[in-house]
Amino acid sequence: MASWCPSCGRNVETDEKFCRQCGMPQHLQGEEATTWMLSPQPEPESNRPTTPVQSGTTSPTAPPTGDAYIPPTPTPYYPPPYPAPYQAPYQPPYQAPAQPGPHIALGDWLSGGWQVYKENWALMSAATLLAAVLGTVTIGILAGPLLMGLFRMAFKTMRGERPEIGDLFNWQGRFLQAFLTFLIFAVAHAGLTGLGNNSVHGLLSLVVTPLLTVMLGLTMSSIVERGLDVAKAINEVGRLIFSRDALMWWVAGLVFAAISGGGFIACGIGVLVTLPWIISASAVAYKDVFGIDDPNRTLH
Repeated sequence: MASWCPSCGRNVETDEKFCRQCGMPQHLQGEEATTWMLSPQPEPESNRPTTPVQSGTTSPTAPPTGDAYIPPTPTPYYPPPYPAPYQAPYQPPYQAPAQPGPHIALGDWLSGGWQVYKENWALMSAATLLAAVLGTVTIGILAGPLLMGLFRMAFKTMRGERPEIGDLFNWQGRFLQAFLTFLIFAVAHAGLTGLGNNSVHGLLSLVVTPLLTVMLGLTMSSIVERGLDVAKAINEVGRLIFSRDALMWWVAGLVFAAISGGGFIACGIGVLVTLPWIISASAVAYKDVFGIDDPNRTLH
C-alpha cells in the first residue's frame, strides 16, 4: 500500500522505511511520536517557600567567619619640601660712630687770634693796660671781671661788631662768676709756686701751668658766651682737656703761656700785645670747639 511522504509529499512504497527523496523515516507514520520528558529545573532560592521553624529549635550553627575586613592604612601624604622662609642676614645692632675729638689747630688759633687783635689793636692794648692797672690797685679783686671784659671785646670783634672800652666793664651780672674763676686759677698757680724751687716743683709746674692757662681761657669764654656757673664751666672744660687729646692741649697751653710770659721780658711793655693776642686766640679756640651764637663772619 503506497503512502505519501509527510515531508516532501512523494509517493513512497509500503516497504520503504525512508523516503528516497528527503530521507524522512516512514515507519513513524501513524504512530505517536515518543515524547521525552525532562526533569523539572530546581526553583531559585528566592522563590522557594520557607518552611516554618518550629519553636524550641535553632538554626544550624553558622560556620565561623574570618577576620573582619580592615581597609589598609593610607600612606600619609608628605608634600614636597618647600623653601625655608626668608630670613634677613644678621646685622649687628646699630652703633653710632664715635664722635671725633675736637680739632686742635694751634696754628689756626694763633693766626686767627692775631687777626682779631690786629683789627682793633690800639683799643685792645689800651683795654689791657687799664685792666692791669685796675686789677693791681684792687689787689686782684677786679682782675677776673676785667679779664672777662677783654674776652667780651674779642668775641664782639669776631662777630663783626665794634668793641668799645665800656665792654671792659660790661659784666652783665656775671661779676661773681668771673671773680671766682680767676681766684681759683690764681690759687692753683700760687700753690705751684709755694712748693719751693726744686726739680719736683719745676717738673710739676711744667706739666700743670700750660693746662691751667688753656683752661682759664676756655672757662672764661664759657662764662661770657653761655653764662655758665663756675663749677659747670670748669667741669665741662676739664672733661674736654683731660681726654685722649690732653697732650695736644698741653702743647697749646704751653705755647699760649710762653707767648704771654714773653711779653714781660721786654720791660713789661710787650705784654700789652701778647696778652690781648692770646686772649683773642683763646676766643678763637673756643669758637672752633664750642661755637658761638650767630657769628656774622668767619675768621681765617
